[in-house]
Amino acid sequence: MKSIKVLAVIVGLSFIMGLPTLGWVQEFPNKPIRMIIPYSAGGGTDVLARAFQRPLEKELGVKTLVENIPAGSTKVGTMEGMKAKPDGYTLILISAQSWVGYYYSKTYDTKVWEKLTPVGNVTSEPYGFIEVRADSPFKTWSDLAKAAKENPGKLTCGGPGAGGILEILFHEITKAANIQCKYVPFAGAGPTKIALLGGHVDFRICQPTESIAMIRAGKTRGLAVSTEKRFEPLPDVPTFKEVGIGEAMSLTRGIWGPPNMSPPTVQIIARAIEKATKDPEFVKLVEEELVFKVEFKTGQVMQRETVDFDKAVGPKFAAITQ
Repeated sequence: MKSIKVLAVIVGLSFIMGLPTLGWVQEFPNKPIRMIIPYSAGGGTDVLARAFQRPLEKELGVKTLVENIPAGSTKVGTMEGMKAKPDGYTLILISAQSWVGYYYSKTYDTKVWEKLTPVGNVTSEPYGFIEVRADSPFKTWSDLAKAAKENPGKLTCGGPGAGGILEILFHEITKAANIQCKYVPFAGAGPTKIALLGGHVDFRICQPTESIAMIRAGKTRGLAVSTEKRFEPLPDVPTFKEVGIGEAMSLTRGIWGPPNMSPPTVQIIARAIEKATKDPEFVKLVEEELVFKVEFKTGQVMQRETVDFDKAVGPKFAAITQ
């Protein structure tokens, strides 16, 4: 009886002083959070998510369960997150620029980044890399382009998913080089790596950060990278601009939630993301091993940059996919 009276007094004082009640304080989060990765295991986003688990769990105080749902060129995983309850217990970690590409290739019939709730950005990085096996006869991009011109439609290029930005970028590159190659979609960066190493494709298009380990191990070789200047970790690889097949491009990877999440819940998760991105061990791992730049941005900034990206490249993508 005495404890009940004490609790009643505390709750009463909370209302009087304008403070949240004990029930509200403990309401979120109080169970594991599901983190959907709309890509296969082994790719850059998957590796990032698993590295981010520890610092994010530390800040939120609950487990984060990473779940790969790679089917449908990110659509199945994204729609799973879209239809989830907006209670903060289901989130999506993705490169929003991928949605833009898939929208123009008609994988999506709506601009999902305008409906989902942006929470916080985690990393940024250069985008677009041409890679071959170490034993490939193509020592340079010129070698590959020459072979493609001599054998129209014969060379194959592996890439993550059908209709995404990398496939669109592939079409831009081959158009600029005036060559014909066949694009072969896989369920993510991991499977494209396996296909390349196994000799199932002649080259692949990916993010440069996904190739560093294989190049350093002597298994593959880079032919071109879509950075403004040469990519510091791989200084021998020329830029797209140097070989005459395009300009610089970059992407971000951030966390989104279902539509209509409450602002207090978004703020709790966003604060946790911001603090987690400052974790020294996480930063060291990501920037030294994955070579991503850890860069927190608010959800509002993340969404605005996605809209700006759509305005800048959307017409170009639309023209390619018509």
